[in-house]
Amino acid sequence: MRMRLLVLVIATAMMLATIQSAAAAPVGAFTAKGTVQYESGETCPYGWNLEMENLDQELEGEPWLSTTKFVPPSMDYYIAGTTVADSDHIKVTITSPDGSYSGTNTMVASEAFDGTNVIINVVVYEVELPPETFTKSLPLGWNLISLPLTPLDNSTSAVLGNATIAYDAVKSYDTATHQFEDATTMDPGTGYFVHVTTAGDWTYEGTAYTSISATLPTGLNCVGWTNETGSALPGALSSIDGSYRYVARWNAGTQSYEVYLPDAPAVFSDFATMDRGEGYFIAATADCTLTYP
Repeated sequence: MRMRLLVLVIATAMMLATIQSAAAAPVGAFTAKGTVQYESGETCPYGWNLEMENLDQELEGEPWLSTTKFVPPSMDYYIAGTTVADSDHIKVTITSPDGSYSGTNTMVASEAFDGTNVIINVVVYEVELPPETFTKSLPLGWNLISLPLTPLDNSTSAVLGNATIAYDAVKSYDTATHQFEDATTMDPGTGYFVHVTTAGDWTYEGTAYTSISATLPTGLNCVGWTNETGSALPGALSSIDGSYRYVARWNAGTQSYEVYLPDAPAVFSDFATMDRGEGYFIAATADCTLTYP
């Protein structure tokens, strides 16, 4: 009887040890996975930045960096890491490519281990980005400009109201009437003619305008560009390839137009990039949608 009881006790102890070892995190290499979601529960898109690190250890190659790779149907991320002890704290941080969303979660390895992977789910929240400052020199006369930053106040007086310049006219181009009209507000993605009466540096604040999506009807369209300088042509306008005849910009120094001709040798074009702060006329040969990047 005592022998049977001893065998039962030993078997129970072995079973409990097995259960406990299954719950413990692996010491050494492991794979972490989890969902990456907005507050609404919607899954974040592919391609966000992931950073994972062991807060309790200084391990070679930390933090472990990756671009999130979501695997259907769960759409979880996967990334490899290393633990030294079951009590190690594993931190995962997810950030959108433009930095506008971010989230973090820290779990004890043993508590997050499901027997196969370390499970760390992350909820991301919108980040309030600090304003940037844009400065551009505006000489006397007409200047064709655009807004690479989205201003907090888009009224013309607020956008152009710094003390170093003076102006007496702001014009936008109406594609329906093919006429210039007085502008009382200014937004990214649109080109504006500003008549400067006191030359100086135009400065304003806002958040970066990182992508453009503009419907261009057939004919002339006056557009702006993103917060990027040196976007090489013709690649920058690949979304409307074959649907425009030329691009024109205004040279404020000479008070004259310069052109880019996509179908002509480079020597016949006056410029080869699209730059932030500049306004452009695009002569569309068909209705199209300009997107960038």
